[in-house]
Amino acid sequence: MTENTLPTKSPRRLVALATILVVGVGLGTALAFRSRPKTAEPTEVLMKADPQGIILAPGAPQWRFIELAEATLLPTIPPLPAPGRVTFDELRTSAVGAPLSGRIETLDVRTGDHVEKGAKLFSMRSGSFADLKRDVEATRALAITKHRIADRVRELVNLEAAAKKEQLATEAEAHEADLAVSAATAKLASLKVAAKGQNLFQVVSPRRGTIVELDASPNQEVTPDRETPVLRVSDLDQVLVLADVQESDIEDIKEGMPVEVHTLAGASRAGQVEQIAEVVDPTRRTVAVRVRVPNQDRIFRPNAMVEIIFQSAGAEKRVRLPSAAIVTDGPRRVVFLAKEKGRLERVQVVPGRERNGETEILKGLAAGQRYVAKGALLLLNQIDLSD
Repeated sequence: MTENTLPTKSPRRLVALATILVVGVGLGTALAFRSRPKTAEPTEVLMKADPQGIILAPGAPQWRFIELAEATLLPTIPPLPAPGRVTFDELRTSAVGAPLSGRIETLDVRTGDHVEKGAKLFSMRSGSFADLKRDVEATRALAITKHRIADRVRELVNLEAAAKKEQLATEAEAHEADLAVSAATAKLASLKVAAKGQNLFQVVSPRRGTIVELDASPNQEVTPDRETPVLRVSDLDQVLVLADVQESDIEDIKEGMPVEVHTLAGASRAGQVEQIAEVVDPTRRTVAVRVRVPNQDRIFRPNAMVEIIFQSAGAEKRVRLPSAAIVTDGPRRVVFLAKEKGRLERVQVVPGRERNGETEILKGLAAGQRYVAKGALLLLNQIDLSD
């Protein structure tokens, strides 16, 4: 072997080197793959919110706090009880005043007395009464004279001793005298009093009832134009109750609606709405409602305070929800409707009367629609957080 000749490697040594090289490349490749990050598998979206509502996947944890229900029609919630005051029925009450100027001679009744129609109330002495009686007598006497003259002239005309025109004139005067008698008699009769003497007369009751007001005393001077009547007679077998109903409740109250009237002592009686005012009190924002109540046993005393309980408005029905299903969204009141594929969509509603944890819906939700009965506030908060 010379110095310039390279030593020759054995075949076994070459195989070993090749094996080491292959193993090294394999290990390097394995380490390279192991050091790469694994790709994340796609995950399911459990909740997605938008300005109109929320979509919840079947497995979303929020379902544990949400309860769905179906809107149904129920009888309307009656208005809240209203305060009222017992008063007289003006159609069953008569004010009795002095028919002429004069002085009260006697009072035959007291406040609270029960009287029949035509019963004596009080007597008066009046010079005007004497004048009226004198007018009646004077016109009657004049009418008799005029008729006699007319009869005499008629006889003369038949004898052709007087002109026909004289007969016509005297008959016209007799007829005029008759009219004067009728007027004077009617004027006296209009007083509806019973004469007891030349200037004394008795005032009688125009109806059956109770003396509910008396404002006079014996020897008192009274006139027809005084501000208050001498007395009032009222039939208390029926009375009126004037109730003040809130403006928001008046639409559900109808004439003829049955009610219950309760006294402060605990007595109650069925009544009926008779009239509803057409104006609203500008200060109290209430509407006057008049209720008629039978009162044969005199349980309801005029001027007493009572409470009126209104019944449900007949067969009318409205959608009624748990009050917790309605949430406040700024100036709006909203509920969440259950749509397809887990969507819960908020809609604006117009709530009505609320009572015992339930609220009527006047507009925005129909019977048969599914809504969120529990958990509406949670959904509204989720929408707010997603904005």
